[in-house]
Amino acid sequence: MISEPLDQTPLTVGSTGPELREYTTRVLGHRPRWNVWAGLVALYAVATAAVAALVYVALMLGVLGAQAQAGPLREHAVLLAAGTAACLVAVVFILVAHVKRGDREELFRLHRFAAANGFEFAPEVKEPDLPGLIFQRGTLRRASARLRRSGPRPLEVANYRAWIPKGRAGESLSWSYFALTLDRPMARVVLEARVGGGRLLGSSPAGMDRRAALGGPFEETFRLWCPPEAEGWARALFTPDVVARLVGPGKTAFDVEVVADRLFVYSHLRSLSCCDPQTWRWMGETADALYTRLGELGDTVETPTPVRPAPGA
Repeated sequence: MISEPLDQTPLTVGSTGPELREYTTRVLGHRPRWNVWAGLVALYAVATAAVAALVYVALMLGVLGAQAQAGPLREHAVLLAAGTAACLVAVVFILVAHVKRGDREELFRLHRFAAANGFEFAPEVKEPDLPGLIFQRGTLRRASARLRRSGPRPLEVANYRAWIPKGRAGESLSWSYFALTLDRPMARVVLEARVGGGRLLGSSPAGMDRRAALGGPFEETFRLWCPPEAEGWARALFTPDVVARLVGPGKTAFDVEVVADRLFVYSHLRSLSCCDPQTWRWMGETADALYTRLGELGDTVETPTPVRPAPGA
């Protein structure tokens, strides 16, 4: 096992108001200031006035065709417009505040979970220095809610986001991952879930030598990419019992990449660094199965090493 069973209680127990405020100030470094609140009040007033004006104009235009009712409506139009606008703006502010509190609450629970289980916790890591495919794309790269634990079987879990410029606009790249640390550098091997046409490599598997036959009952669910010298090792690693674990909670298929001294398990459909006990249970069991299989391969199968470029190449 990675270690003794994880204490999942902190994931499901909510925080009190003082606890969340203390965490927000001490750990996240968010300190409420009067000028911030004054700015929010001013923004609220301006937004309310703007929406009120729009509603008032709309009402006036609406009553032009109903002159019989124009008088009574005109008398109350200003109050009606201001009240409607104030309610709409208040709802928006309440929703934003609720979402932000929910984000802080999740970070607080993960912080407690990390402390209870021997993980280092970082709310955000800018430009993470990782060798995987997803970390080489885009700009504004951020890993959030990262939990990392060392020891005989290291484990790292985080959510990841980057920005991909495209023409005049762009798109957000969102993934989640957990990573194992290997005892030596390895040749790059990718087990790609055949979901959405293969989102990890894209339509053209640049940088991958060729597709290998995975075999077994998951041939139609996953595609295996690796250099010829790593094919035997990759097929020995991704046996049907191991690959079956890569169809996780909700029947979600996960991608796997072996690169340098890391083994990454990627998800683009669900967050892995989250407060769901079932997800953490699945990650722990899957990491154990992969570490166990890697240990078995070290004794029985020749380990492929990355090909180093020739000097001057």
